[in-house]
Amino acid sequence: MSKYGAVAWLAARQGFAARGAILGRVGFYWVIMLIFSRLWVAVAPETRGEMGRAVEYVWYLAITELVALGVPMLYLGIEQDVRRGDIAYRLGRPISYAWAKLAEGVGEFAVRFTFLATLGMFGAWLFAGGLPADPRGLAWAVPLAFLAGLMMLVIQTMIGLSAFWLQDAAPVYWIMQKFLFIFGGLMIPLSIYPDWLHSVADFTPFSAALYGCGRLVLHYDPVLALDTAWRLVAWTALLGVILSWVYRRSLTALTVNGG
Repeated sequence: MSKYGAVAWLAARQGFAARGAILGRVGFYWVIMLIFSRLWVAVAPETRGEMGRAVEYVWYLAITELVALGVPMLYLGIEQDVRRGDIAYRLGRPISYAWAKLAEGVGEFAVRFTFLATLGMFGAWLFAGGLPADPRGLAWAVPLAFLAGLMMLVIQTMIGLSAFWLQDAAPVYWIMQKFLFIFGGLMIPLSIYPDWLHSVADFTPFSAALYGCGRLVLHYDPVLALDTAWRLVAWTALLGVILSWVYRRSLTALTVNGG
């Protein structure tokens, strides 16, 4: 096992030990689906298009929230290391600090995702009153949601590294969170957005992370599934390159500031 694999495995074991917190997150997940499933039952009869059935909407929300709730707030740990000065000691280790933190996030995310996907999908089935019209879309959406979570972890790591300059990375995280809501289609599909806004969202990684996965339970199409998979892989690779550049710049900033 590689060093980063060992880091991820240790983080996964620690995450599994904190099952109480994960179950609390599952409870929150269920509450979100319950509230919006009841809301959509009231709204759906007056709507048209792919969102005309409450069942599909609940499943769409289940997939998008699976990504949003499954990804740990990795940036907080990096921010604390920077603000406390612990970063200087961690940089002396024989592995890259940024990629080690990312590996930690992957391990924790894997445990969270397993619980949320298992119990969350059961909750979605209860609140929706059944499976999507074409369950094959769900079979694609769940593994793609895991891939989307890995991409979001890369973004979280970059947000954490912004603390090298800002000390407080929370504002950057809040901005990213709003982008996730708007450009990702967290609560409602991008298909009901105005055409211009939908087009703008398609040029962001958030569209692939949430809407790209969720739309498969609204309308299953293997071409759309492969397109989403390709976009997620491409965005993850691109963001990984950017992460490496940001990390090098952050080390330079630390050296200049006498860290």
